[in-house]
Amino acid sequence: MEKNTRSESGGKETGAAKVGWYVALRDTVRRCEEMEQDVTPETVAAGLAEAFGVSVGMATAMVQGCEVMAEYMCAEMSDDETSLDEEVAAIAASRRAFCGMFEVRLQERIDRVDGATKGQVSCRTCGQGAQSRGRLERIWLSALGPLRLKRRRSVCPEHKGARSLAQERLLLPEGDFTGHLAEAMSLMATTVPEGMATTLVGKLVGVEVSKHGVQGVVHERGQQVVALLDSDAAELRPWLENGFERDVSRPDDAVAKAPAVAYLEVDGVFPVTRKLDEAASQPVEGARGGKGLRYTLEGREVKNAVLYSGDACVQESDSRGSILDKRYVSRLGHWMLFAVLVWAAMLRLRFDQAKLLVLLSDGALWIRELAKWLPCNVFLILDLYHAKRRIWEVARALYGEKSAHTVRWATEQCLAVESGDVQSVIDRLCALKPKRKEVREKVDALSDYFVNNKDRMDYPSYRARGLRISSAAVESANYHVTGARLKQQGMRWSEKGAEEMAALRADLFNDVWEDRTRQLLRAAA
Repeated sequence: MEKNTRSESGGKETGAAKVGWYVALRDTVRRCEEMEQDVTPETVAAGLAEAFGVSVGMATAMVQGCEVMAEYMCAEMSDDETSLDEEVAAIAASRRAFCGMFEVRLQERIDRVDGATKGQVSCRTCGQGAQSRGRLERIWLSALGPLRLKRRRSVCPEHKGARSLAQERLLLPEGDFTGHLAEAMSLMATTVPEGMATTLVGKLVGVEVSKHGVQGVVHERGQQVVALLDSDAAELRPWLENGFERDVSRPDDAVAKAPAVAYLEVDGVFPVTRKLDEAASQPVEGARGGKGLRYTLEGREVKNAVLYSGDACVQESDSRGSILDKRYVSRLGHWMLFAVLVWAAMLRLRFDQAKLLVLLSDGALWIRELAKWLPCNVFLILDLYHAKRRIWEVARALYGEKSAHTVRWATEQCLAVESGDVQSVIDRLCALKPKRKEVREKVDALSDYFVNNKDRMDYPSYRARGLRISSAAVESANYHVTGARLKQQGMRWSEKGAEEMAALRADLFNDVWEDRTRQLLRAAA
């Protein structure tokens, strides 16, 4: 009988696999009867191995999987059990049925690599040949169940670093979980808190994991993503340390064409972070969970950017617009750390070559500094609705929360700003002489704010050119991308944890999770 020639790249099956396993099974049983052999799982597996051209181990796993399916098929369900119970049982049976074949397939691929290389691998540190320590077994937990696999490990005598070429080539992580399961765990823990993520992994993936395991996976991925982003940004940074411009090659994955109009919206949000108070802490020896440690609470800003082209902006109705394609950048810390990440994203989108690059923001000083830092022309526009919101805050301080005078005064100033007559608003603010100090400070602050941003507030001109005048996209990102995960009630983050989660949330909303998984696994190999 013709052998199965299914390739690892997904080629079509031929031979016995094409004819059907039931034909091969029938022929195997007949052959056993003709030879007066007992029909046992072992003889059936041997016959199927010959018919399909696979190993006895793979055929044995198939027979065991069929036994699991037969058990499910013959299992009786009570009258109290529903379709939900049936579905749960079917999913559990399918995992058990295929886990053995999955394990055998991986082991056979590992065996081929180990057989070809004979443990000849060089040390990552010194480049010298590492010495084989034999074929060592370990367990990975997968979405189908535990996998017990043997792979050759080689160790450098000097640096003690261990490597397994087979493990690296198959992108099997060093951690306790397979890449796919770790991807699912970290994805859920990036979407919801770790405790809920642990429950979801059990419910949706069907694998019981601990909260500690989920925390470890998401922390490891966060570290790797931050390191990868920082390394990429360092290679693409536009300035040398002495301030001179660098010659930077555009990344290979850059888009083909620059947009005519590009938008960059920038803002920040403050999750609550904590810092260890070493003076007040009295660690309890042998205790787990940080018992005896004391922290001070503070806020470190996560800076967010939303990048999109003018072509991605559509008008759904007279009062509602939409952005079809956006790129997010998030970073906790100083604006210059954030700026190099933004520049790397701009290079990939060719925003530096756009005919017009518009930066929309609330006019914060650090954002104006960022605009100066970027090595391209930037057209700054102050978010109209942020300006209006500040006018209403001052109006309430001046005339009361629900006063008719508040509504009238705020409406007049907002109309003046929107019509481009910012100077008249500044003059009216300067003419005000409130008696209360806190109100006077708010009036002066708003006046200074408009003076500093006056040349970014020509809204009639911007609208005539078809430009956006709202930074609503980044305001939304502050909540949906960052705040919805980092600013939930009672949350306290370490600075490192907030930095990592901010980067992971950007990956999540950029829809690059699966691609990033493969990138991280290859980088670790």
